[in-house]
Amino acid sequence: MRIAFISPKWNKKANDYPPLGLAYLAAVLEREGHEIKIFDFSLDPHTSLEDDVQAVCTFDPHLVGITAMTSVYHSALETATLLKAYLGRPIVIGGPHATVYPERVLAESPVIDYVVRGEGEETIQELVHALCGNGDLSTVRGLTYKIRGEILSNPDRPLITDLDALPFPARHLFDLKRYGLRTPEGQPMVTILSSRGCPYHCSYCFKGIVGRTYRQRSPENIIAEIKQVIAQYGIRNFYFIDDLFTIDQRRLEAITEQLIREQLDIRWQCLGRVDRVNAEILRKMYEAGCRRIHFGIESGNEEVLRRVGKGIKPEQVRQAVRWAQEAGIHVKGYFMLGLPGDTEETMQQTVDFAVELNLDDAMFSLTTPFPGTRLWDELVKKKPETEYNQDFTRAYYYTDPDEELVPFLNVSEVPDAVLSQWIHKAYRALAESRAKRLYLQAFGPRLGAILWRISRFEPLRALGRYLLRFGIFKRFASLRARRMETWS
Repeated sequence: MRIAFISPKWNKKANDYPPLGLAYLAAVLEREGHEIKIFDFSLDPHTSLEDDVQAVCTFDPHLVGITAMTSVYHSALETATLLKAYLGRPIVIGGPHATVYPERVLAESPVIDYVVRGEGEETIQELVHALCGNGDLSTVRGLTYKIRGEILSNPDRPLITDLDALPFPARHLFDLKRYGLRTPEGQPMVTILSSRGCPYHCSYCFKGIVGRTYRQRSPENIIAEIKQVIAQYGIRNFYFIDDLFTIDQRRLEAITEQLIREQLDIRWQCLGRVDRVNAEILRKMYEAGCRRIHFGIESGNEEVLRRVGKGIKPEQVRQAVRWAQEAGIHVKGYFMLGLPGDTEETMQQTVDFAVELNLDDAMFSLTTPFPGTRLWDELVKKKPETEYNQDFTRAYYYTDPDEELVPFLNVSEVPDAVLSQWIHKAYRALAESRAKRLYLQAFGPRLGAILWRISRFEPLRALGRYLLRFGIFKRFASLRARRMETWS
């Protein structure tokens, strides 16, 4: 069977990350002899949907599979409608939105035939078996479907327990050169998933696909995939996109020790929790090639953190950031503005905290309660009229500091107009902090502080921006560092 998997268009922004979930589905079906193609419409937001769909039609698939987060569901539906009109073939949809609203998706859209709920590898495999005449739809767990206008939902499918049994993702179906995921030096990077599930209870996080049960691949299986990527693509930069790469200390030590033994000469980054690292493991991670760690910090106010169930304290954040940077690992922090309980005062605390931490990178996003999260349930309980609508096309994980952001489904204690200004305030504060740091590094703490204060006069700011642009401060900092080394 020929099967096309599609990642739909995003709103405005191109996707930097290959859709790894589709690559897993493709690998499972390729193993059984099916012909698969992945069409990532999100790679280029400027091409017309008509042209994208025509490329799929040229492949002439017998089955079309589409993945959709809530924020791109309308885009997925437009894609499915065009493909049904041109091809008339069965269409299956999966991902977070379909998992939360399987019956609604089928009821509202006559062009969708099947919904895969939760983890998709085993469900799509059994669905294809049934469509090829080798099985019965009624036995496929995790499937919701229509028969003669009636919507039927089979029982949920248990989570996959043996992740090592899955084939490695079918990366050969991507044009990896087109993706923007790169190291700071511009080298290509690929994503890798070494575990699934997260046992924590953050109210804003969706767990409907991989669940709360933490499941992990063996270190040997992970190393084998890394070696495959090196051998096939020559890529030596990896991003572990697990929700919690650092949760199991013994496993993390086993992975790092094996990476050190193998001497693979790789560089990698990961997501982690500040309360699941220590100075020793971070040093070992650096030795094994880790050069960047991403921490979900979210807020600088302890009561807000408690309210959303984050389970961390500001002092743990300070400690983890200090340990990582002392180990030589760059730290990126993620922050959310407009969380439940957020006021202008608490958001100022968050911005001040981000500045205080001296992070190597930081990202701020406006809080959006997504269907399937506890935050959504709390909002619906408070406002029963709340429901999914097309406004979610404006809900994005990334934020553009230069773009006007209009919040919706605001769960904070401040009005929309006030909340929309805080992203810009946050990024301006970070930019000011980094500029000041450059003055101190270039000219020393005493002279640098004086020059920094002088530079705040508006006529001199243009000169400061000019010097920053041409790297003058970095040159001064480098010269000063060399002098300090000589003197010491």
